Amino acid sequence: MKEIRDILARVATLIAGERAVLATVVDLQGSGYRLPGARMLITADRGAFGTVSGGCLEADVLVRAERVLETGRAEVFTYDTTADENSVFSLNMGCRGVIRILLETVNADSEIIAALKKVYVDRRNIEIATLINAGVDSEVEVGQRIIVEESALEIVGSRSLLKPVPQLHDDLLTFAGATSRSETIRYQEGEATLEFVFESLRPPVLLLIFGAGADAVPLAGLAHDLGWAVRVYDHRPAFVTGERFPKVNEATLLDRDETVEMAADSLTAIVLMNHNYDRDKAMIPSALSSKAFYIGALGPKLRTKQILDEHQAGGPKFDETSLARLRSPAGLDIGGDSPETIALSILAEIQSVLKNRDGGPLRDREAPIYDHK
Repeated sequence: MKEIRDILARVATLIAGERAVLATVVDLQGSGYRLPGARMLITADRGAFGTVSGGCLEADVLVRAERVLETGRAEVFTYDTTADENSVFSLNMGCRGVIRILLETVNADSEIIAALKKVYVDRRNIEIATLINAGVDSEVEVGQRIIVEESALEIVGSRSLLKPVPQLHDDLLTFAGATSRSETIRYQEGEATLEFVFESLRPPVLLLIFGAGADAVPLAGLAHDLGWAVRVYDHRPAFVTGERFPKVNEATLLDRDETVEMAADSLTAIVLMNHNYDRDKAMIPSALSSKAFYIGALGPKLRTKQILDEHQAGGPKFDETSLARLRSPAGLDIGGDSPETIALSILAEIQSVLKNRDGGPLRDREAPIYDHK
């Protein structure tokens, strides 16, 4: 989500009447460095924010973006590297796949930019169906889309798409309930074949850090660099400052005796690093009762076990499902022995839990590295 944050920040600086080009990977068959949903913004001065490949396609996309910016018409370009690894204009792409990229003009008021804002800023779930192949003599155009917010019935976007494809809305709602993040679907309408990419947009990981000590600084900074939203909480005024945490979304000062209600959704990770037994003990019940997909606690395993035992003996009871989300000590076993390497260890574990991976070496993985669907 880092590229979305960067794209939104750059679009916000566009002056009235100024446009840029948004490039989106809409389909991938075979192997590719970036998956469908990857985005890049190209400005009129050829500035680029985000990526759509490992660096091998960007130069060509920049050239094609100039034409789209001039005509104002959205286009889909195909890069086929299945026959020869040097087949794409001598770009030497190492991946063997067919990649399709949608280029469209945007400004600060574009519906796709508004949708990305709702996802990134408001933490809303959104499903989008975008037309990527309109056929010949079609009444609809490439780049038109309909948007469904929070699996609601209300449509945002081009209702004209429902005339040739009346089932499009229902299919998008069905897609919203599936696990796939991206699919291409074709509809036969008379002589024409209309092709759509269905995309599920989800908010970035929200990292809640409780405890603003020295080891929280690199954790917050690295999480921000990943594109995650970060909030830091502590009861010490000198620790919760903008100077110490310049990149976080929020730095909140807690009352020493305040009971913390953790507002966490299913894309929230919680890390308890208070370095204070009583504060961790007071916060663990709230963390375990939240919807967070990951809960990490610093400190020895026996320390956390003692906290849980004390709660189970005379306080709230925790079921096995809740306890399974608790990782203590937090982090993967990479030998972290400094604030920075410990932060890397914790973030790697959060990412592995998010993607349902075991965090082992990729060389030992027999399945594909990326889940394409």
